Amino acid sequence: MSALINETFSVAPERFREAMSRVGSAVHIVTTGGPAGLAGVTASAVTSVTAEPPTILFCLNKTSRAAPLLIENGVFCINTLASAHQELSDIFAGRTEHTLEERFAAATWGKLATGAPVLTSALAAFDCRLVEAKEMSTHLILIGLVQAVEVAPKTEALLYMHRSYQQI
Repeated sequence: MSALINETFSVAPERFREAMSRVGSAVHIVTTGGPAGLAGVTASAVTSVTAEPPTILFCLNKTSRAAPLLIENGVFCINTLASAHQELSDIFAGRTEHTLEERFAAATWGKLATGAPVLTSALAAFDCRLVEAKEMSTHLILIGLVQAVEVAPKTEALLYMHRSYQQI
């Protein structure tokens, strides 16, 4: 697999990003907490891996300040956002002046099994123990074994498509 990465790109990265902008994705805030500290980022590259056992993954840029904290803590929570969370999504995406620590003051947080922060108003929360972190070019693929879930009543979800927020 890694030999494929070293080959010449058959599709220009800009063209790939433009095509991917046509793929709608749910918006999430991925959080971690523990001895290494508190961190959170906005993410759209999230998917289930398997239901038995419940496993989920997300992708994170290796240069993210949250990456080493998440790996050292060994836990994370994927908080799926409702349409009302657009401003919070921008805060955790780094589009505001909030520091990494100040981001959490913009919402109410709780904890489930791992101690990672859980957004109390999330559509769904997947509290995970990190089981693998795999490097893939510029990103990390972080795989978690789900330890607990919270599911809120159905409401409009926040999506990202065509390089902007959408609601459904």
